[in-house]
Amino acid sequence: MKKPNIQKIDLLFQYVLAVAGQEDWGNRELGMIHLIKYLYLADLAYAKHHDGETYTGLAWEFYNFGPWAEEAYRRIEPALFAIGAEKKIYPSTKREKDCVRWSIQNDELYDELDKKLNITITGAIQLLVHKFGSDTEGLLHFVYKTKPMLQAAPGEILDFINHKTADLQQDQSQDDTPSESLSTRQLKKRKEKLSDIKKRLRERLDEKKGKVRFFPTPPRHDAIFFEGVNYLDSLAGEPIEPLEGTLIIADEVWKSKARHDPDVPG
Repeated sequence: MKKPNIQKIDLLFQYVLAVAGQEDWGNRELGMIHLIKYLYLADLAYAKHHDGETYTGLAWEFYNFGPWAEEAYRRIEPALFAIGAEKKIYPSTKREKDCVRWSIQNDELYDELDKKLNITITGAIQLLVHKFGSDTEGLLHFVYKTKPMLQAAPGEILDFINHKTADLQQDQSQDDTPSESLSTRQLKKRKEKLSDIKKRLRERLDEKKGKVRFFPTPPRHDAIFFEGVNYLDSLAGEPIEPLEGTLIIADEVWKSKARHDPDVPG
């Protein structure tokens, strides 16, 4: 097994964040979970066109219900500080002890990094970051349903070699699938189209900012309101009593057809 390529890992982290910086402000900040998962998906896209060989050379492991690579985790901070990314720390979440968010908005950096990667990787990252951004739940759900994950059990190294029909575009049309066969002219047209879309979005945003906002009258939480709430609660019947217990799942379930065969009833 080849060793992980630190330069390629750093480049992908930097590019993912630069792509996020091209999105609306709500999706520009990415955390460790987002960065790791986008890196995995970039490797998955590359492996599809290179006989199962990943771009980074990382040995991805099925860890805590998701793909994980310790070497990648250790490269996040040095890779992003190297491009001048901003680091913010927020209150902890249920998924992260130290909720760190990274961001950078630099068009020149984006163009520079974009030229260093092939269209398979840039196309996949642009598509996925635009679709999920910082939506943790949506991104994780998508990642968990990729074939290397569905064909592995916790603690196992993920297999990209036998995954020749990658499902990165499982809910996208053929026209959205990145291809290495695109000509320079086609790529130029695609970038011009994206720039035009961004320009129109900015114009619409500026137009919305100039409009007078309507603030609806807040609801009255009076006696009649609470009587209505109590009546609706009564229609649901008696409340369910909380229970505690231990759910035991057999190890065989991880390799069962129910995880990856759509024809097997759930």
